[in-house]
Amino acid sequence: MTAKEEPLFPIVVLGGGAAGSAVLNALGDAGLAADTALVEPSPYHYDQPEWVRVGTEGRDKADTRSPRHANIPSATTWIQKSATGIQPDEQIVNMDDGTAVRYEHLVVALGIETLWDRIRGLKSSLGDQGVCSVYGYEQAERTWEMIRSFSGGRAIFTAPSTPHKGGGAPLQILRRAESLWRDTGTRAQTELVFAVAAPTGLKEGAYDDLSRDGDKDDVHVYTGYDLIEVRHEAQEAVFSVTKGRSQTRQVLPYDLLHVVPPMRPPALLEESGLAHRDGPMKGYMEMRPESFQHARFATVFGVGDALGVEGEKTGERAREQAASVAQALLRLRAPNK
Repeated sequence: MTAKEEPLFPIVVLGGGAAGSAVLNALGDAGLAADTALVEPSPYHYDQPEWVRVGTEGRDKADTRSPRHANIPSATTWIQKSATGIQPDEQIVNMDDGTAVRYEHLVVALGIETLWDRIRGLKSSLGDQGVCSVYGYEQAERTWEMIRSFSGGRAIFTAPSTPHKGGGAPLQILRRAESLWRDTGTRAQTELVFAVAAPTGLKEGAYDDLSRDGDKDDVHVYTGYDLIEVRHEAQEAVFSVTKGRSQTRQVLPYDLLHVVPPMRPPALLEESGLAHRDGPMKGYMEMRPESFQHARFATVFGVGDALGVEGEKTGERAREQAASVAQALLRLRAPNK
């Protein structure tokens, strides 16, 4: 097939994670499965929200992974390749093997990526000497081992300044660990620290049961604490601390450090011209929040974490978006059915 003979699909879904799976299910319910192609290279689907239970309850991580084909409607075409480029003007998605597919409508469900390297020393420290995170298939299991065997000291749980998967998961992870430590008698020997990178913006009422900035009641909550370095051997966490217009650095020793890493949409999205070019949502998909349709390209829709919208990024929200997009596509395609 020559470059001028790329296959054409009525609907192409880009990304098969939680958002992509939600889109496929919604399109199937709308009777559009046969009109749809999924672009997704991975043979496995991961139930990432369940990694919280792997890391805090000991659930078997293998139970969170399933063959990809089990989540794809039989009538849908699966293109098991990696996308390397999106050309919204030409309505083309380029693949890593030099081929391309054309679309009448594109649904971007790329999700966001964990950027372990954005925190100095973190990637090489994960899984050792108290450094852990449930935000990875391999790391979630090690997190459970560390939380279960923790015998007391200072336990720091972080939340990044960037939008992140799971909405309130950073605090949920802390509370699940705390519950276990109460059951084992470890809580009385533990200083709990919740280090939130955002200098302001804690939702009203969301942390009413937590103490604030150094109080010694329940949990120490430090706002404006953005983790920038892990000193593995010394077991020290280095934070960039923002208070008003001032910015300093603070070093906190730890016995256990649970990290929620910075996250961003894949570079593919930003390079496509579909993303915001600047502002707080730079790199996230530019779209109309009432319709999830791109602000400049009417043939492009978006679902999931990569969207440039305020609010928590959760599976429930992605499913709601997917249902809305599927109905919009059904209306657009009704004359052709």
